Amino acid sequence: MLTVKIDKVTWEINDITFAEKRKLHMLNSVCFASDGLDQEKYYEMLEETRKLAGYGEGTEKETKLSELTMVKVDTVLQNFLMEYLGLNKSKK
Repeated sequence: MLTVKIDKVTWEINDITFAEKRKLHMLNSVCFASDGLDQEKYYEMLEETRKLAGYGEGTEKETKLSELTMVKVDTVLQNFLMEYLGLNKSKK
């Protein structure tokens, strides 16, 4: 289990495998493969991140996300993604 602190709130996320990290990296790259951002692929990537992190549908953790605005949910999931891809500022 990993922890990510976002706006003074600590979030627990699943530790994922190297293969799962590579998949997220690929999904992230595909979002920017053409001119601009492919929003459909972007949200598919965030949903995959949510599931891998342990916040998928029907989970107890999903309730914590459901209490946030959709914009804040996106921010939290982006931070989860950055943690998985090794881009979190606090880790540098």
